[in-house]
Amino acid sequence: MYYRLRDHCHLILGALRGAIYDLQAGRVYSINRRAVEMLQRYQTCPIDGILTSRSADAVACREFFDKLSAMNLGAIYFEAPPEKAQEVLASAPAQFRFLWLELTSACNNSCVHCYSASGRQGDNDRVPKERWLSLIAEARKEGASALQFIGGEPLLVPYWRELVREAGNQKYGSVEIFTNGTLIDDGCVSFFKEHGVRVATTIYGADAGPHDRVTGNAGSFDKTLAALRRLVASNIPTRAASIISRLNEDEAEKIQDFCKSLGVKSGWPDVVRPTGRGNDPDILPRHYQRAPVRPPFRTGRSSFYRARQFNSCFSGKIAITPRGDVLPCIFARSQICGNVLEAPLKEVIWGEALQRCWNTTKDVVEKCMDCEYRYACEDCRPLAQGQDPLKCWLSRSQGCSYDPYSGKWPVDISLAS
Repeated sequence: MYYRLRDHCHLILGALRGAIYDLQAGRVYSINRRAVEMLQRYQTCPIDGILTSRSADAVACREFFDKLSAMNLGAIYFEAPPEKAQEVLASAPAQFRFLWLELTSACNNSCVHCYSASGRQGDNDRVPKERWLSLIAEARKEGASALQFIGGEPLLVPYWRELVREAGNQKYGSVEIFTNGTLIDDGCVSFFKEHGVRVATTIYGADAGPHDRVTGNAGSFDKTLAALRRLVASNIPTRAASIISRLNEDEAEKIQDFCKSLGVKSGWPDVVRPTGRGNDPDILPRHYQRAPVRPPFRTGRSSFYRARQFNSCFSGKIAITPRGDVLPCIFARSQICGNVLEAPLKEVIWGEALQRCWNTTKDVVEKCMDCEYRYACEDCRPLAQGQDPLKCWLSRSQGCSYDPYSGKWPVDISLAS
């Protein structure tokens, strides 16, 4: 008889410990080195000898296997088990599914944290209207089903309505405009409604004081608020994002309550990303922080296999800047994978540079490569790079305090989810 994990479970090794990924229940269980060795040994060696032995090791092994069986994580096999049945990792590239079109570097706000360092003039704009139109069609042909128009401020682009119409003609499943909201009038709202456009905007405080300090534009709060009320009244799908800096770090909960009172969806505010004007330690909040990386971790069949093949965040996505540069993420400003003014979009998407970015799994990331949780943990390469003193693309996340070499967290927390 032999013992091994069930087909819906996978053992992932770390430098010291291991983790059992239960793809059926969606849970991740940490196990120590001895448990790892028992699982590895008795997958190919008969367990008959430990079933009747009274030695301490045999008793411990039986108890461990009984616990796994009770949790539907493992089972006894009466014959030498064949190679474990499991889905074969596909060798095909990631599916292209989403793009950001950064239409302009011009903006009527001057947000202190702006990732693209947008300004009043839009000095970096190089892509003409005709190329934007063709890119919308090319991206759809290559598989993209969702796009977001961003900037700068996309509503400053005179022909933005033409681009939205083209996205509709190309049958995109989702079209969203990310705007600061200050330029939205009744005409914009009617157009959004007619063409099924979703709207995203930013709120930096529950009143004008903190919001306008962040945007550097007096009166911007009142204009954005008026826009939100118009959008909600017209049932336009609308969401609000927020970034916390030193100028508004006491506003996080107030922003949540404020958006709820307006009937606007909002996620928990993020912290300044160290990109563009955000790459300034003087604007980082003193007290407000992102939630730390810690158990419990969750998993699933799709997310597990995806994380083993591709970057869990930006694979299948691209951003195109006003200069025509193609990036794997709007925050990954250093990872230029091609330029659409110099090559067809198809050539850039399936080219070596972008594919290498999409395939950046945690198996090649500092420290993460030795962590048993690496396929159940989120990853933001631009954030890790921005926080690294050497600005290394493969640097470890500063938000994770786990030490895979000792198997310890800095505080006493449960390791089993």
